[in-house]
Parts: sequence; C-alpha cells; structure tokens
Amino acid sequence: MNIKFYFITLLLFLSQISFGQDEFKATNSAKESLRRGERLLNKGKFEAAAKQFKHTVKIKNNFAVAHRLLGKTYLELGQFQEAIKAYEQSFELDDKLSRAALFECGEAYFKLADAELALYFYNRYERMKDNNYTNIKKESGLEVSYDLMIEERKMNCNYILNLDKSMIVDEPTNMGSSINSKYDDYLPTITSDGKKFVYTRKIKDTNEDVYYSNRKNDETWANGKAYGNSLNTDENEGMARFEMHGKAFYFSGCMREDTEGGCDIYKATLKDEEIVEVSRLEGHLNSSNWDSQPSVSCDGTQMFFSSTRENGIGGGDIYLSQLQPNGDWGVPENLGEMINTAGDEEAPFIANDGQTLYFTSTGHPGQGDGDLFVSKFINGLWTKPTNLGYPINSPGKEIGMYVQGNGKSAYFASERADGTGGLDIYAFELPEELRPIPMVHLEGLITDVSTNEPIATTVKIKDSEKLEFTATSDETGWFFLCVPGNKGYSFLIEETGYEYFVDAQFLDAQDNTSNNQVKLELTPEEEKVKAVAVRKGSPVREKRVQFFFEFDSSELTTKAQNELKELSKLLAREKDWKVEVVGYADSTGDADYNKKLSTRRAKSIVNFLKESGVTIDNVIKAEGKGAITGSPYDDTGSKSRRVDIVLRK
Repeated sequence: MNIKFYFITLLLFLSQISFGQDEFKATNSAKESLRRGERLLNKGKFEAAAKQFKHTVKIKNNFAVAHRLLGKTYLELGQFQEAIKAYEQSFELDDKLSRAALFECGEAYFKLADAELALYFYNRYERMKDNNYTNIKKESGLEVSYDLMIEERKMNCNYILNLDKSMIVDEPTNMGSSINSKYDDYLPTITSDGKKFVYTRKIKDTNEDVYYSNRKNDETWANGKAYGNSLNTDENEGMARFEMHGKAFYFSGCMREDTEGGCDIYKATLKDEEIVEVSRLEGHLNSSNWDSQPSVSCDGTQMFFSSTRENGIGGGDIYLSQLQPNGDWGVPENLGEMINTAGDEEAPFIANDGQTLYFTSTGHPGQGDGDLFVSKFINGLWTKPTNLGYPINSPGKEIGMYVQGNGKSAYFASERADGTGGLDIYAFELPEELRPIPMVHLEGLITDVSTNEPIATTVKIKDSEKLEFTATSDETGWFFLCVPGNKGYSFLIEETGYEYFVDAQFLDAQDNTSNNQVKLELTPEEEKVKAVAVRKGSPVREKRVQFFFEFDSSELTTKAQNELKELSKLLAREKDWKVEVVGYADSTGDADYNKKLSTRRAKSIVNFLKESGVTIDNVIKAEGKGAITGSPYDDTGSKSRRVDIVLRK
C-alpha cells in the first residue's frame, strides 16, 4: 500500500472520530448519552452538550444528574430561565444530589435580577455544607470556587434589594445586530465627528479582534467589520480607544514580537480610514505584566489604563502615565485606594473634561460581576466612586464606558439578560448628576488669507471665565483642542509678518458630535486686503470682533476686559482705524427693554476703550439694536447677548 495514502487515510479517519466526539449523537442508552454530554460540556461545546442532555432526559426523564448537568449547560449558554427549570427538576428528583447545583441555580436567578430567590438558593448552598450528598467528592473543585464567591454574591443581592430605583433614566438601548453578535462585543469608542465606531469582539475564547462600523445616518450603523492584518493578528487585539481628533487610536496587543508582557499597549495611526502605522508605546508605560484597556485624555498627555503589574492593590488596578516632552510615556502611578480595591478595576475612560473618570469595578459595592462607577478629580484628589446605579448597571458585567463630548450621549457593554449573546454594546443618555463637563472638540485651520497656505503658529483661546487655552498648529495649519462648550471664545494670534488677529466665536456642545470647526485667516502686514464696498463706494479694510455678555447684564467680564486691552493696543499702534460698536440682546424681554439693554452693552464697550486711551474720535458709531429677528445667531440664546466691534480703514 502507498505509505503516503495510508497516512492521509488514517488522519482523515482520526479527524472524523475526533469530530464525531465533539458533536451530538443519538443513542438508546441514557448512561452513554450522559457520558457523551459530560465530555461535550467539559470541552466547552455547550450547544451540542445541551442537545445531548435533552436527549438523555428524553430517554430517562427521572435521571436527576442529567437534569442537573442540563441546568449547568444552560447557565453557561446564558439561557437562565431554561437553566432554572432544569435545576428545579433535578432538585425535585433528588435534593441531595449536588450542593454546587444550588449555587448555580442561585446564579441563574441572580442573572435575571431576582435577588430574593438568588439569596434563597445561596443560603441553601451554605446550609448544605456539612451534610452528606451524592456529588460531595465529584464536585469538590466547583465548591471551592463557589465558596470564594458566596460572600460577594450575597453582598450583591443585598445591594440590589436596597437599590434606589428613583433615578429617572431610560433603559439603555441595545445597538442591534449591525454592532452586536452572538459573541462578546465591548469597549466602544467613537470619533469626535460621531461617524466611526470602533469596538472589540471576542469570538468564543479563542480570539479578540478590533472591529469598526461607519454611521449610515442618525439612527443606524453599517455592519461591523474586522480590521485587516495591518492591525489584527492570530493573537488577541482589542480595547481600542480613539484619540479625540480621530487620527489615531490606542489598543492592547498580545504576544507580538515586541510585546514585553502578555499584553502591551500600542498605537494605530490612521490616514482617512486606513491604518498606516502600528507601534508599541515608547517609554515606561508597558511592563512585563498584563497592560491593557487604554484611555487617553483629550489633550493627549495622560494615559489611563488597567494593569496587573506588581505592587498593585489587588487584581487589576488603574494606572496613570504622563506623556514626557520627548514623546515617551512616563512611569505609571497607581491611582490609589480611593479608586483601586482588592478586586478588579478595569476599562477606565477619562472624559473630555480631563477630570471625570468612569471605570468598572468588582471591589466597590455593586450589583454583580462588575459595575460602572464614576469619580471626579477635584483639588488634586479623586472623589469616592459613585455607582452609576439602576438601570445602567445590572447583575451582569458592565464594562467599557464611553461618553461623547456633549457629556450626555454614552455607550457601554453589558451582559444583561436581554442581549444577543455575551456582552452587547448599549447606548443611553447619562443622567445630569453623572455627567462630565460638556466639552467641544475644536478643530481649527490657520491659513494666509491671500494664498490660503497653512501657517504653523500659536493661537490663544480665551473664554469669559478667565480660562485660557493655547494651541499650536502643525505644518498643515491644523490644530485640535478640547474646551468647555456652550460659550463664546476669542481667538488671538500674534505671528511675525502678519497683522494682529482677533476673532470671536460661540462654540456649541449640544449635538452628539460636539465638533466645532474654525478657519482663522491671517492677513500679511504688507498685503492690501481686497476692497469691500460700503457707503459711497469707498474701499475699506475691515475687522470684526465680538464680545459676549451674561443674561440680562451689560457688565464686562474679566475676559472681555482683557481682550479690549489687547484691542486698545492695536488701535494705539494703528490710529487710522475707525470703530463701530453695535450692541444686541436676546429676544427674552420686550422690544423697548432689549433696545435699552443692547445700548448699555455698547456704551460699556465704548467707555472701556476710552479709559484705555482710545480717543472718542475713533468711534464713529455706538448704538444698540435690541434683538434682531432672522439673524444667523440664535436670537433667544447666548449668541445674541453680544456686542460687535467693526474696525474699518
């Protein structure tokens, strides 16, 4: 016989035997069917095991151990109602068969949020400890693990029974089959423009990959797809989190050639939708232990992540690493005992405000296998974590909180009973008391007004509450910044060779994306700006600056005063500018009152300019126009509570 043919035939025969052992097989023997079902259960072939045990009890309905194992299989499959039916049938046939089955039945009730019946079975499990029962030796290993869990489970049940359900929150919405699958889907992240969704999918226990989906419209997403081999490998990749501008994301990669520990944190750089580079983070962030679940601050200088490195407080802890001036990541610091516990703290998410941290914990009091918590960084310390409560948390595991810039729109993963399988991703609106400060993703472009060429420079951005931000544009003129939303801001640029630039805009954080784009055009000092036709056809050069006021107020804010001082310096240098000052009000009051309020606002500007050395002859017009219907500004909101200064030559 041909030896090669013989070995091929033998391999095919053995593979068929192996394949056959991993599948359901009808038989007339209840004992044989039971043994086959146990093998399938032990191999994790739960669907085939359930089919086999159902076949077993069909042959012999009073077979208590078959009902008991069918219950365990349904529990593994997340079919909790079916598990309870099987367990209770087993107890009815033989209530001294298995102590472990009592704990497992309690787990099924627990996952269905029936804390009272879960406690009943957990207590029966404890009371049976010193009794004789059939499986006392066979299931001793299971009981050891259940004994370690019992106190935490009883605490979970008591927490649920005393839960405050008065918070008015809509039930989180499952994101549906375009994102979720029968496998675990979790750790969501979304670009600042709200158009791209990236998440992790774990197929059984064999492989984790990073998936993405593009928004089709306001309500729906395209079917998720795995990134190709430019990112995903045969090993595990996941836990991706975007930088807020969406040009890169950080993720956990495991067992790669350059991985120091089991899993390290990497950066994937994007161009449009394509991954152009994947690199392991430089510096001291990664260790010889498990490092994963990164979340970077909006300014890109702080990295929060979970790690099992030595000298932690217990289990997985949350750490913080700072970006160094040379681009490396500094030595991480444990966030301390206010955040970390003897349990697991994981999947941190630092909100855009840089001070609100969401994370999952099994160590802080909660409902189940990991609840979501929030803590604030105030006066240099983290506040005591607050459980996000019902109905956000459930008896199942919740993990991977993500909050968009507006502070309201949030996503997370949960293994609650109504999911499609394992962990599913849900969307919901955060209650006001759990929100971070609403922020704006400010994307800017600085160019030459004449050539449209980009300018690499520094822009100062100020608001009315003395907050000042600085951004530096790159060689393409692009800059990105996160600033508190729903405010007016001034933009100031002093760049050699260009006229002093002052502008003001209102930045809105109300929509889901909270993206605001600005184009700042600088005028060369020697360049003559194109003429603008005004009265009598005279050519002029024109600048326009806006100052915003509080509701029903004509008092200048400190921010406005500082900007007016800068403007006064400009007018002192270039005395041929003529100034028009026009005040406005929102439409809240009647027309007469709005006219007077807008006039007072204009006068407050004029008086300040005069006190700062601007001669009154420079001011050719100062008036209040009240509220203007049909303005491009919202005449009922804060954008209309302003004064426009128009500078003309």
